[in-house]
Amino acid sequence: MFDNMRLISMLGVLTIIVIIGLVLDYLHILRRPVRLGFYTAILGIIFGVALTLSAVIPENDVFGRVFCEVNTKQKVVALTFDDGPYPPYTNQVLDILKENNVKATFFLLGKNAADHPELVQRIYAEGHQIGNHTYNHVDLLKVDRSTVVSELERTNQVLFAITGVKPHIVRPPHGFRDPVVLEVMAEQGLKVVEWSVMSRDWTNPGMEVIANRVLDKTRNGSVILLHDGDGIAAQASRAQTVEATRLIIHQLKAEGYTFVTVDDILAKAEGTNK
Repeated sequence: MFDNMRLISMLGVLTIIVIIGLVLDYLHILRRPVRLGFYTAILGIIFGVALTLSAVIPENDVFGRVFCEVNTKQKVVALTFDDGPYPPYTNQVLDILKENNVKATFFLLGKNAADHPELVQRIYAEGHQIGNHTYNHVDLLKVDRSTVVSELERTNQVLFAITGVKPHIVRPPHGFRDPVVLEVMAEQGLKVVEWSVMSRDWTNPGMEVIANRVLDKTRNGSVILLHDGDGIAAQASRAQTVEATRLIIHQLKAEGYTFVTVDDILAKAEGTNK
Protein backbone atom coordinates (compact mmCIF):
# COMPACT_ATOMS: atom_id res chain seq x y z
CA MET A 1 0.00 0.00 0.00
CA PHE A 2 2.77 2.43 0.97
CA ASP A 3 5.48 1.20 -1.42
CA ASN A 4 5.94 4.62 -3.00
CA MET A 5 5.65 6.61 0.22
CA ARG A 6 9.30 6.65 1.26
CA LEU A 7 10.41 9.75 3.11
CA ILE A 8 13.32 10.33 0.72
CA SER A 9 10.98 10.13 -2.30
CA MET A 10 8.51 12.55 -0.75
CA LEU A 11 11.30 14.99 0.13
CA GLY A 12 12.61 14.69 -3.41
CA VAL A 13 9.25 15.68 -4.86
CA LEU A 14 8.98 18.61 -2.45
CA THR A 15 12.49 19.76 -3.38
CA ILE A 16 11.48 19.86 -7.05
CA ILE A 17 8.34 21.84 -6.16
CA VAL A 18 10.40 24.33 -4.14
CA ILE A 19 12.89 24.82 -6.98
CA ILE A 20 10.12 25.31 -9.55
CA GLY A 21 8.37 27.77 -7.27
CA LEU A 22 11.52 29.83 -6.73
CA VAL A 23 12.34 29.83 -10.45
CA LEU A 24 8.83 31.00 -11.33
CA ASP A 25 9.08 33.77 -8.76
CA TYR A 26 12.54 34.79 -9.99
CA LEU A 27 11.24 35.00 -13.55
CA HIS A 28 8.27 37.07 -12.34
CA ILE A 29 5.84 34.39 -13.51
CA LEU A 30 2.60 33.85 -11.57
CA ARG A 31 3.24 36.88 -9.38
CA ARG A 32 -0.24 38.35 -9.62
CA PRO A 33 -2.50 38.66 -7.75
CA VAL A 34 -0.08 36.94 -5.33
CA ARG A 35 3.46 35.56 -5.66
CA LEU A 36 2.21 32.02 -6.26
CA GLY A 37 5.64 30.55 -7.02
CA PHE A 38 7.21 32.04 -3.90
CA TYR A 39 4.45 30.87 -1.56
CA THR A 40 4.43 27.43 -3.17
CA ALA A 41 8.14 27.16 -2.40
CA ILE A 42 7.56 28.24 1.20
CA LEU A 43 4.82 25.63 1.62
CA GLY A 44 7.11 22.99 0.13
CA ILE A 45 9.81 23.81 2.68
CA ILE A 46 7.30 23.70 5.53
CA PHE A 47 5.93 20.33 4.43
CA GLY A 48 9.46 18.99 4.03
CA VAL A 49 10.42 19.98 7.56
CA ALA A 50 7.16 18.56 8.91
CA LEU A 51 7.68 15.22 7.15
CA THR A 52 11.26 14.96 8.40
CA LEU A 53 10.22 15.69 11.97
CA SER A 54 7.44 13.09 11.65
CA ALA A 55 10.08 10.48 10.81
CA VAL A 56 12.60 11.27 13.54
CA ILE A 57 10.73 12.60 16.58
CA PRO A 58 9.93 9.61 18.83
CA GLU A 59 6.46 10.67 19.94
CA ASN A 60 5.24 11.80 16.52
CA ASP A 61 2.65 9.41 15.10
CA VAL A 62 1.80 11.13 11.79
CA PHE A 63 3.05 8.11 9.81
CA GLY A 64 1.53 5.55 12.21
CA ARG A 65 1.12 4.56 15.82
CA VAL A 66 4.20 4.32 18.00
CA PHE A 67 4.51 3.97 21.77
CA CYS A 68 6.80 6.30 23.74
CA GLU A 69 5.28 6.29 27.21
CA VAL A 70 1.97 5.53 28.87
CA ASN A 71 -0.53 7.57 30.80
CA THR A 72 -0.70 6.14 34.30
CA LYS A 73 -0.98 7.31 37.89
CA GLN A 74 1.26 4.46 38.98
CA LYS A 75 4.93 5.19 39.64
CA VAL A 76 6.25 2.75 37.05
CA VAL A 77 8.94 3.20 34.41
CA ALA A 78 10.44 0.99 31.73
CA LEU A 79 14.22 0.83 31.48
CA THR A 80 15.30 -0.08 27.94
CA PHE A 81 18.71 -0.81 26.43
CA ASP A 82 19.66 -0.68 22.74
CA ASP A 83 22.38 -2.10 20.47
CA GLY A 84 23.45 -5.14 22.49
CA PRO A 85 24.38 -7.72 23.33
CA TYR A 86 27.85 -6.27 23.74
CA PRO A 87 30.35 -7.76 26.22
CA PRO A 88 31.46 -6.85 28.76
CA TYR A 89 28.88 -4.09 29.23
CA THR A 90 25.73 -6.13 28.74
CA ASN A 91 27.01 -8.56 31.38
CA GLN A 92 27.66 -5.67 33.78
CA VAL A 93 24.23 -4.15 33.21
CA LEU A 94 22.62 -7.53 33.85
CA ASP A 95 24.59 -7.86 37.09
CA ILE A 96 23.27 -4.51 38.31
CA LEU A 97 19.71 -5.36 37.33
CA LYS A 98 19.96 -8.68 39.15
CA GLU A 99 21.43 -7.07 42.28
CA ASN A 100 18.53 -4.63 42.42
CA ASN A 101 15.77 -7.04 41.36
CA VAL A 102 14.95 -4.89 38.34
CA LYS A 103 13.45 -6.07 35.06
CA ALA A 104 14.30 -4.25 31.83
CA THR A 105 13.81 -4.53 28.08
CA PHE A 106 16.68 -5.11 25.65
CA PHE A 107 16.32 -4.18 21.98
CA LEU A 108 18.92 -6.45 20.42
CA LEU A 109 20.75 -6.38 17.12
CA GLY A 110 20.54 -9.66 15.22
CA LYS A 111 24.23 -9.65 14.28
CA ASN A 112 25.34 -9.07 17.87
CA ALA A 113 22.89 -11.69 19.11
CA ALA A 114 24.27 -14.23 16.65
CA ASP A 115 27.80 -13.44 17.84
CA HIS A 116 26.91 -13.63 21.55
CA PRO A 117 24.03 -16.10 22.00
CA GLU A 118 25.06 -16.77 25.61
CA LEU A 119 24.21 -13.17 26.51
CA VAL A 120 20.83 -13.42 24.80
CA GLN A 121 20.15 -16.58 26.77
CA ARG A 122 21.07 -14.84 30.01
CA ILE A 123 18.86 -11.82 29.25
CA TYR A 124 15.92 -14.11 28.61
CA ALA A 125 16.62 -16.47 31.50
CA GLU A 126 16.73 -13.62 34.00
CA GLY A 127 13.25 -12.44 33.05
CA HIS A 128 13.97 -9.43 30.87
CA GLN A 129 12.02 -8.68 27.72
CA ILE A 130 13.69 -8.87 24.33
CA GLY A 131 12.86 -6.65 21.37
CA ASN A 132 13.98 -6.43 17.74
CA HIS A 133 16.43 -3.62 16.80
CA THR A 134 17.19 -4.88 13.25
CA TYR A 135 20.10 -7.07 12.22
CA ASN A 136 22.76 -4.56 11.17
CA HIS A 137 21.51 -1.29 12.72
CA VAL A 138 20.88 0.24 9.30
CA ASP A 139 18.98 3.47 8.79
CA LEU A 140 15.68 2.05 7.56
CA LEU A 141 14.83 5.29 5.78
CA LYS A 142 17.73 4.75 3.37
CA VAL A 143 17.07 1.16 2.30
CA ASP A 144 14.41 -0.45 0.13
CA ARG A 145 11.40 -2.36 1.40
CA SER A 146 12.98 -5.77 0.91
CA THR A 147 15.93 -4.77 3.10
CA VAL A 148 13.59 -3.56 5.83
CA VAL A 149 11.82 -6.92 5.70
CA SER A 150 15.12 -8.83 5.80
CA GLU A 151 16.56 -6.79 8.69
CA LEU A 152 13.55 -7.53 10.87
CA GLU A 153 12.99 -11.16 9.82
CA ARG A 154 16.64 -12.18 10.23
CA THR A 155 16.75 -10.69 13.72
CA ASN A 156 13.58 -12.43 14.84
CA GLN A 157 14.85 -15.71 13.41
CA VAL A 158 18.12 -15.43 15.34
CA LEU A 159 16.39 -14.48 18.58
CA PHE A 160 13.82 -17.26 18.19
CA ALA A 161 16.56 -19.82 17.57
CA ILE A 162 18.30 -18.78 20.79
CA THR A 163 15.33 -18.29 23.14
CA GLY A 164 12.42 -20.12 21.52
CA VAL A 165 10.43 -16.88 21.63
CA LYS A 166 9.89 -14.47 18.74
CA PRO A 167 9.89 -10.79 19.81
CA HIS A 168 6.72 -8.80 19.19
CA ILE A 169 8.16 -5.35 19.88
CA VAL A 170 10.62 -3.40 17.75
CA ARG A 171 12.63 -0.21 17.96
CA PRO A 172 13.93 1.09 14.62
CA PRO A 173 17.55 2.29 14.68
CA HIS A 174 17.66 5.96 15.75
CA GLY A 175 13.87 5.75 16.04
CA PHE A 176 13.58 6.61 12.33
CA ARG A 177 10.54 5.38 10.40
CA ASP A 178 8.30 6.24 7.48
CA PRO A 179 5.04 4.71 6.17
CA VAL A 180 6.84 1.78 4.51
CA VAL A 181 8.88 0.97 7.61
CA LEU A 182 5.80 1.04 9.83
CA GLU A 183 3.77 -1.03 7.37
CA VAL A 184 6.44 -3.76 7.25
CA MET A 185 6.64 -3.82 11.04
CA ALA A 186 2.87 -4.15 11.30
CA GLU A 187 2.89 -6.98 8.74
CA GLN A 188 5.39 -8.83 10.90
CA GLY A 189 3.28 -8.33 14.02
CA LEU A 190 5.76 -5.96 15.63
CA LYS A 191 4.65 -3.14 17.90
CA VAL A 192 6.85 -0.03 17.55
CA VAL A 193 8.31 1.21 20.82
CA GLU A 194 10.26 4.46 20.95
CA TRP A 195 11.11 6.35 24.18
CA SER A 196 10.18 9.42 26.20
CA VAL A 197 13.46 9.88 28.11
CA MET A 198 16.71 9.99 26.17
CA SER A 199 20.02 10.00 28.03
CA ARG A 200 22.30 10.59 25.02
CA ASP A 201 24.68 8.25 26.82
CA TRP A 202 26.49 7.40 23.56
CA THR A 203 28.29 10.76 23.84
CA ASN A 204 29.97 9.55 27.06
CA PRO A 205 29.45 12.82 28.96
CA GLY A 206 30.05 11.19 32.35
CA MET A 207 27.94 8.82 34.42
CA GLU A 208 26.45 11.61 36.57
CA VAL A 209 25.44 13.63 33.52
CA ILE A 210 23.77 10.57 32.00
CA ALA A 211 21.96 9.81 35.24
CA ASN A 212 20.81 13.40 35.75
CA ARG A 213 19.46 13.64 32.21
CA VAL A 214 17.29 10.64 32.95
CA LEU A 215 16.26 11.63 36.45
CA ASP A 216 15.28 15.17 35.41
CA LYS A 217 12.81 13.94 32.78
CA THR A 218 11.41 10.74 34.26
CA ARG A 219 7.76 10.67 35.30
CA ASN A 220 5.05 8.06 35.71
CA GLY A 221 4.93 5.85 32.63
CA SER A 222 8.27 6.92 31.15
CA VAL A 223 10.23 4.73 28.76
CA ILE A 224 13.95 5.36 29.35
CA LEU A 225 16.51 4.86 26.58
CA LEU A 226 20.05 3.70 27.39
CA HIS A 227 22.68 1.79 25.40
CA ASP A 228 24.49 -1.35 26.49
CA GLY A 229 25.96 -1.73 22.98
CA ASP A 230 27.49 0.27 20.17
CA GLY A 231 25.82 -0.91 17.00
CA ILE A 232 27.72 -3.37 14.84
CA ALA A 233 31.05 -1.53 15.11
CA ALA A 234 31.22 -2.34 18.83
CA GLN A 235 34.07 0.03 19.52
CA ALA A 236 32.82 2.49 22.11
CA SER A 237 32.94 2.01 25.85
CA ARG A 238 29.64 1.76 27.68
CA ALA A 239 31.25 1.89 31.13
CA GLN A 240 29.61 5.25 31.87
CA THR A 241 26.20 3.85 31.02
CA VAL A 242 26.79 0.90 33.32
CA GLU A 243 27.53 3.14 36.30
CA ALA A 244 24.76 5.56 35.37
CA THR A 245 22.32 2.65 35.37
CA ARG A 246 23.22 1.95 38.97
CA LEU A 247 22.63 5.60 39.95
CA ILE A 248 19.34 5.78 38.05
CA ILE A 249 17.97 2.65 39.69
CA HIS A 250 18.95 3.69 43.20
CA GLN A 251 17.52 7.22 42.86
CA LEU A 252 14.26 6.26 41.18
CA LYS A 253 13.68 3.48 43.67
CA ALA A 254 14.21 6.02 46.45
CA GLU A 255 11.53 8.17 44.82
CA GLY A 256 9.11 5.24 44.88
CA TYR A 257 9.34 4.07 41.27
CA THR A 258 9.06 0.45 40.17
CA PHE A 259 10.85 -0.83 37.08
CA VAL A 260 8.90 -2.99 34.64
CA THR A 261 9.26 -4.32 31.10
CA VAL A 262 7.73 -2.64 28.07
CA ASP A 263 4.88 -5.17 27.97
CA ASP A 264 4.16 -4.58 31.64
CA ILE A 265 4.13 -0.80 31.37
CA LEU A 266 1.80 -0.93 28.36
CA ALA A 267 -0.53 -3.13 30.41
CA LYS A 268 -0.65 -0.46 33.13
CA ALA A 269 -1.77 2.29 30.76
CA GLU A 270 -4.78 4.36 31.76
CA GLY A 271 -6.47 5.92 28.78
CA THR A 272 -4.50 6.56 25.59
CA ASN A 273 -0.85 5.64 25.30
CA LYS A 274 1.55 8.13 23.75
